[in-house]
This record gives sequence, structure tokens and C-alpha cells, in this order.
Amino acid sequence: MVPSLQDKTAPYFSSKVDIKIKDFLKEYKELADGCGLSKRQKVETVIRYVNTTQHHIWMSLSGFVRHDWDNLCRELCKEYISLTAQGRFSKQKLVELTNRSARLPMEEETDMINYHHDFNMLSKPLLKAG
Repeated sequence: MVPSLQDKTAPYFSSKVDIKIKDFLKEYKELADGCGLSKRQKVETVIRYVNTTQHHIWMSLSGFVRHDWDNLCRELCKEYISLTAQGRFSKQKLVELTNRSARLPMEEETDMINYHHDFNMLSKPLLKAG
């Protein structure tokens, strides 16, 4: 059984610039392997250890939808590509967000609110950088 989020040994991904996604995935994989989780169970359980502001991003990735652990890891490494603010707030990230969002239906008001939040988070630093 995997530890609860309140357990001091539990991995946690906050999505802050200084947190490396590869380090989090490695730590989580070691924990999940130690608990005997299948690849499908790893996908189903990993979201517990991710900041709730990031859930919609993770759950929109095809690896998550298809319960494909290896694909999810590859997609996450692309999503959280750089530790630097410049890499995180790049034009490419903004293009990826708009392309990904164009393929997903926005059926609820929260979908639009999340998109608006993510778009602003990526675009405002670009505008300031000029």
C-alpha cells in the first residue's frame, strides 16, 4: 500500500520551477515498485502526489487517459521541460498549451477557467520579457 500524502516519506510534485519532474518520477517509481504496483496502478495513484493545480494537466495527457505509465512519463518530461523560468515560460510551452486545448472539448466552466489560468501563467512572463 502506498503512503498517504501526509506521510513524510511520500514523494510530492508541486510543479515549482526548482522541482525536477525526472527526480519526482524516479522517487515515485521506486515507491510504487516497492509497493508492487502495476504500471496501470502507478498511473492511477501518482496523481495523489501532485499539486491539485496540476491535476488537469496530468489528466489531459494521453498516457494518463490510457493508463500507460511509460508514455505518461515521457509526456511529463516534455511538459515540465526546464528548471529555468525562461524554459518554463517559453513561447513553445504556450503553443503546446493552445494546441493541446484546441483538441480537448471544454464542456464545463472549470475547463475554461483552468485554460485561462494556464494561458495567463505562461503568457504574462513572455509579455514582460518583451
